[in-house]
Amino acid sequence: MKPASILIADDEGGIRLMLRTTLESDGYQVFEASNGREAVNVIRAQHPDLLVLDLNMPVMDGMAVLEQLKKIEPRPRVIILTAYGSVSAAVKATRLGAIDFLEKPITPADLRQAVKSILEEPELDAPINGETPAAGGYDEVLEYIRHALQREDLASAESLLEVAAERRNKQAAEYFNLLGVLYEAQRKWRLARKCYGRAISSDGKHEPSQANMRRLYELHTFGKSSQPVMLGEHETAKGG
Repeated sequence: MKPASILIADDEGGIRLMLRTTLESDGYQVFEASNGREAVNVIRAQHPDLLVLDLNMPVMDGMAVLEQLKKIEPRPRVIILTAYGSVSAAVKATRLGAIDFLEKPITPADLRQAVKSILEEPELDAPINGETPAAGGYDEVLEYIRHALQREDLASAESLLEVAAERRNKQAAEYFNLLGVLYEAQRKWRLARKCYGRAISSDGKHEPSQANMRRLYELHTFGKSSQPVMLGEHETAKGG
């Protein structure tokens, strides 16, 4: 069976070497690109199964590459690499079609887990378009997000979450829980689990994210769950 092919696009040679060494040791065929334009050329020529894409590159950055991928078939699945804490960039990238993100510094274990999960359990994640202006403070934006999720207006919720990411300086658990609910509604299970985990890491006593993580576990393990989706703060639950 032909090994999966992976393109690493990052302008830092040391990072490319670490990623390449890790992936080749697991039997993958690996290509490299040092900027976005090179990455697009390699994708057109080699048609890799997966793209590991740094967002901050010269010549053409990662967001521009994601835009270019809309014109390419077959299109590789994409893991983006972001600086630690660059949540707003990760949210924007998932809107453009990325299906997972890793925050630098990246460990071989994190890379292996993400790549294996994506290649073995491919997800058909379509980007969602929509722009929603948001006025007011951070708490107000979070409340707007809850209302948008409650009425299943995912485009508005996604745009508002981008705004909230830019302003996020408190209540990180609330933010990541709502981001997890959005990804779950979009059937992006991997990202939903990651965000619920980030919420729990931010606040070990945050009950909505713990309940949502339990529900995902029950759905994965038993195929059903009686636990509703919990949105937090003045709790509004979406039916499960």
